[in-house]
Parts: sequence; structure tokens; C-alpha cells
Amino acid sequence: LAFLEWHKVPTIIVAILAALGFLSTLAILIIFWRHFQTPMVRSAGGPMCFLMLTPILVAYMMLPVYVGPPTVSKCLCRQTFFTFCFTVCIACITVRSFQIVCVFKLARRLPRAYAFWVRYHGPYVFVAFMTALKVGIVAGSLLVTSASPTAHADPNDPKTMILSCNPNYHRGILFNTSLDLLLSVVGFSFAYTGKGLPTNYNEAKFITFCMTFYFTSSISLCTFMSVYEGVLVTIVD
Repeated sequence: LAFLEWHKVPTIIVAILAALGFLSTLAILIIFWRHFQTPMVRSAGGPMCFLMLTPILVAYMMLPVYVGPPTVSKCLCRQTFFTFCFTVCIACITVRSFQIVCVFKLARRLPRAYAFWVRYHGPYVFVAFMTALKVGIVAGSLLVTSASPTAHADPNDPKTMILSCNPNYHRGILFNTSLDLLLSVVGFSFAYTGKGLPTNYNEAKFITFCMTFYFTSSISLCTFMSVYEGVLVTIVD
């Protein structure tokens, strides 16, 4: 039986990367919390910073659901909680890029619309709406596909049985990732148009880089899943 095991070198490498990512993100979260009232943190997004960083911490803690024999609960976690984390974070980055670029123009050209956006907490409404939409997408995906683990023979070694989530799980991942890809494209578009803004308020180049990397990695993962199968797919995932 073949599945991702803790003592394997690829798993150890991924675990080390996840631990480093978790600790660095936690350090940033603590620094922002200790200096929350400073203009630096406020200009970086204020409370929304925590809304961005917390899902990333949860995503790093999802590593154990990918290691060991797959179960129904592990497959469900892969298809739900892990993708929720990215949706919340990318929705925050998308609305952040919108604020950086459009608020300058919105406040000047449409002051009433800007006041409405601020008064009714537009960024948080947007993130909540995207999260609710993702809940609907994931629920629909779970109804259509199955997360039950299966075993199938390795094409390169018939004596080896590969334990993995149901093949429909890959289709569910592709379906669930569609909203995140759309948000990344929108965030990239807003950020790219804001590259000419003042340096003190301009995070466009960082957002552009992050969204490009996420979009590329997601497309690569979807392509890899459609071509290969086995433990290697779990490692890449």
C-alpha cells in the first residue's frame, strides 16, 4: 500500500517548510498585534491584516490531513477547510488591492460612494460575501463528488496499491479553486493598474507578484493532477 508517510524525505521537507511558514506568519501576527495602534499597521490594513494572516496559519496546520492513510475526514478537510483558508485570504488581498487603487479615485470622483463604502464596512462585507459564496460552491461540490478514499493499482508497479482520495476529489478541487483563481485575477488587475500610485501607499508590486505566483501554482497543480496520479500528486498538493 502506497501513501504519504511521515518518515519519507518529501514529507519531512514539506513539514519543515510548513513549520517555517507557520512560525514566520505567527511572528508577523504577534508583531502586528503588539503594534496594532501604530500608523504603520493601520495603513497596512488594520484588523484586515489579522483576517489575512489567521487563515494562513490554519492552512499551515492542515499538513497532517495530507499525511498517512487517507480517510473520509481527511479528504473532507482537504476539500473544505484548506480551500476556505485561501478564499478568505485572497478575498482580503483582492479588496485590499481595490482599496489601494480605487479609493484614491473613488474618494475624489464619487465621494458619496466612498462614504457609503466606509460607513457600511465594504471590505468586510465583500470578504463575507466571497466566503459565503465559497461555502455554497464547496457544498455543491460535496453533493456532486465523493470524498471517500479509494485504492487503485500503480500503473508503473501493479503490485503496489495507491491509497488516495476518490478520483472525484480532484474534480472537486478544480471546482473549488475556480473562485480563488477568479479573485486572484481580479486582485492582479487592480494591483497592476495601481503601480503608478505614491510609494507610501503602493503595495501593488507585492500583490501582483503574490497573485501571479498563486495563479501559476494553481494552474500547475490542476495540470499535474490531470496527468499524474499517486503519492506524488499528494506531495505537490
